[in-house]
Amino acid sequence: MKKVLKTTVAVLMVAALVAAFAVGLAACNDKENTAAVRVVYYADGAAVQAALTAGKIDYGIVGEPAATAGAAKGFKVVMDMQAKYAEATGNASGFPMSSTFIRSGLAQNKTFVDALLAVFEENVEYITKNAASMTKLLKDAGSASAYPAASIPKCNVGVYPAASVKADVNDMLKVLNGVENVPDSVYYDETQATAQGEGSGTLELYVPDGAPALAVAKLIAKKDTLTVAGYTVKVNIVPANQIATHMAKGDGDIVIMPANGGVNLVATKGAEYKFLCSNTRGILYMIGKTEGTVSPEALAGKTVGCIGQGAVPQYAFEKILSANGLAIEK
Repeated sequence: MKKVLKTTVAVLMVAALVAAFAVGLAACNDKENTAAVRVVYYADGAAVQAALTAGKIDYGIVGEPAATAGAAKGFKVVMDMQAKYAEATGNASGFPMSSTFIRSGLAQNKTFVDALLAVFEENVEYITKNAASMTKLLKDAGSASAYPAASIPKCNVGVYPAASVKADVNDMLKVLNGVENVPDSVYYDETQATAQGEGSGTLELYVPDGAPALAVAKLIAKKDTLTVAGYTVKVNIVPANQIATHMAKGDGDIVIMPANGGVNLVATKGAEYKFLCSNTRGILYMIGKTEGTVSPEALAGKTVGCIGQGAVPQYAFEKILSANGLAIEK
């Protein structure tokens, strides 16, 4: 009887060990099979393209005009990030990117604000009619980017008022910067401004190189003849990774910044600016070295290089990954 009992106990112990092993193996396999994407962030589109050429990444996320310009280097657009973002979020209007911030004092002058917005509106038609000359115009002004005519419509340059993008920007601040509540005082409020007539003198405008510079092309082209409510506006094109420093230091009277970055400086760092409008929406594309399109699901196990860590590109890409059951490899 004792022998039978011992045998039974031994069998049960073995069964338990086998079951535990099976559970552990399943858990291990689940961990190995988790759909994950490795994301590496780069300073700009040129760095992403260099990594793609070197085989360090499988795909790269860049903005326009870099996506179109990359065709000359053999890169193909394999995913329209705007389309995938719309599918992931239901927001077909895209995500706000570069945005204009003006000094709080200037924001009180409705005459100036209305005149600046009018120039931005006129600029949309200007860059469309003069698309072929954008590379030379902006290069002469200090840009290091190429602006193929075919890329101009894809840059989605426009004038998107603060009220139309506030919800998206506030969500970006929550996700990227941990800011739960963005005060309304961050945004330009027309009711708090008064018509003050025309001024005089020169205002400094800082803008990052790339698509944001297209939003001020007319100011560059007409710098000797065009004034904004009596003010001459001097445009300074700077590398994208330096623009936040200029705004933090208060160098510009007008600064074009990534939407969330600029709002974060105002809301948490006390920068004396108001969010006026967004200038570009949804200009991100995934590029690769092969033909055809790539689905989000196909990115599992791949390495993707991306611009804009802590900014809109990271926000948009993570929304797309999450909606498609993908995680970022830790």
